Amino acid sequence: MPKEKRNPNSPEPQGDRTFQAFVLLMDTLVAQFGTNCQVSLYDMREGPARLIAVSGTVMDVPIGSRLAPPILEKLNQANRSNSGRIMFTSTTPDGRRLSSSLTMISDPATGNQIGVLKIDFCIEHLISSIDVLQTFCGIDEQPRPTETGGEEDIGQIVESIIAETFESRNGTRSVSGKEYRLEIVRRLEDRGVFRVKGAVEIVSNSLNVSKYSIYNYIDQVRKARSPQ
Repeated sequence: MPKEKRNPNSPEPQGDRTFQAFVLLMDTLVAQFGTNCQVSLYDMREGPARLIAVSGTVMDVPIGSRLAPPILEKLNQANRSNSGRIMFTSTTPDGRRLSSSLTMISDPATGNQIGVLKIDFCIEHLISSIDVLQTFCGIDEQPRPTETGGEEDIGQIVESIIAETFESRNGTRSVSGKEYRLEIVRRLEDRGVFRVKGAVEIVSNSLNVSKYSIYNYIDQVRKARSPQ
């Protein structure tokens, strides 16, 4: 198996044993999870978190770049609550979606925060695979009922749009399951449903697909309408 390429701008922390174990861990994680994984090491010993090493080739990140202050503040809050890590979704500069995490590194002797380990995993192919599998398996044939309560109004709109779309196709889900769901999402987008918090989860439950698939459909609809 070929060795994972290291960012050519990424220096080995020679002469400094503090982070050597983490550099080895970074290469192990990328070897384990493949080309969709990138691990970055930030040094906090001399001020704000500064990138000193990268393993993986998901995206180009300049050595010496800093973590965004809002993200670092969330990590500090997590550290104060003794979790020391946060997980979130983000995107690469070219728009690919990522599942990301930040973990605080502390000096075992002093307990002081000395660094941050950042893991980014590109989930774009996973989202596409989920969509293909759901279409292939016909999972949308029996949509689950939407729960009522505070979400009742949105749920009613979703069910109404689903019914309208079904009737507009003369009671059949022609073309493909994906096209059927895309048309529903397109109509819901026209109604501004996705501006309401929790709408994506309601729609995913109603169509019996993942939230990632709904986000993917929304992206497709919006990109198709945006000027080139």
